[in-house]
Amino acid sequence: MVAPRELASLDVATAFTPSGPPRLRARFGDLDLPHVALGAFPTPVEPLEGLSRALGAECWVKRDDRAGARYGGNKVRKLELLLGRALARRRRGVVTIGAYGSHHALATAVYARALGLEVDLVLYPQPITAHVLDDLLADHAVGARLVWTPHAALAPLVAEVVARRAPRTEVVPPGGSSALGTLGYVEGALELADQVRQGLLPAPDCVVVAAGTCGTAAGIALGLELAGLPARVVAVRVVPAAVTNAWLLRRLDLTARRLLRRAGARWSRGPRAPVELDPHELGGGYGVDTPAARAACERFAAEGIALETTYTGKAAAAFLRLAASPALRGRRVLFWHTFSSVDLAPLVAAADPAALPRRFHPALREGARLA
Repeated sequence: MVAPRELASLDVATAFTPSGPPRLRARFGDLDLPHVALGAFPTPVEPLEGLSRALGAECWVKRDDRAGARYGGNKVRKLELLLGRALARRRRGVVTIGAYGSHHALATAVYARALGLEVDLVLYPQPITAHVLDDLLADHAVGARLVWTPHAALAPLVAEVVARRAPRTEVVPPGGSSALGTLGYVEGALELADQVRQGLLPAPDCVVVAAGTCGTAAGIALGLELAGLPARVVAVRVVPAAVTNAWLLRRLDLTARRLLRRAGARWSRGPRAPVELDPHELGGGYGVDTPAARAACERFAAEGIALETTYTGKAAAAFLRLAASPALRGRRVLFWHTFSSVDLAPLVAAADPAALPRRFHPALREGARLA
């Protein structure tokens, strides 16, 4: 496989620490949480001045699209812990699952390969768009092995089979959403709290974020609680309720708390940051765009923010609706941007569509990437 120079190997000896991410470590002391520095943190916070004038709320954005030079988005914070654990266990490779255009699958491939790990991606179909196929081709370009499965329900079983066949392979959970992955966004919320203390933005009254496997929203809420910021977190559902639901949010919250305490953290219990699921933007289902998502992408583009219609466009549609509501007039609303803004064109250009496994060829033909 051809990998662009900007995806050169990371220096594991420099990047790895056995004692946790920096803000959690500063708050609680050394923790038993292997961590590998992958991202470019802190990510910027910026006012959305045009939207503020139009909507009545004071609008801000947290730019996790800039979370890494290799690949951005919300998966980087989770992978710092998930791949840190894989390195601590001396794994040779990782396997994870996702849809054809999974940002999680691509981020895992990009960073695991940069750390010298083998990568298997178990991928299942979704509605085909140019963006989906770009991600699929980029997976191949960074050197991931692509394993086709016909349906999301079968993917975990296939991943376990792949892991058993390959010695010392770590299974990374879908979306990076586990107790450990959730702690990546506890760290992220502590970062936001530091930016509030530094005067870079006012304390938000409401934080809006896309919700698929829920680890990002659960981690933000727990981190805001630890930081003493009483913001309401709105998790915008972009997949069906069988995947994204209140039970999953509660489970991730409870297991992340337990893991943090087992790792050595101690804190006094305070008021919890409320989390609510917004179900109104899903439309026809996962990966099916909506008029509201397309309109939100256009409005954010006018602010210089690039979104896509599967996750962040739908979350932005909810953000626009909430920021225009009487309940939030004059209040401070933060959009947590979770889509990578790294240009995939060099990776896509490096991929040979014909070299992908044949099971993926029908999707490539549908998208006019293969004759």
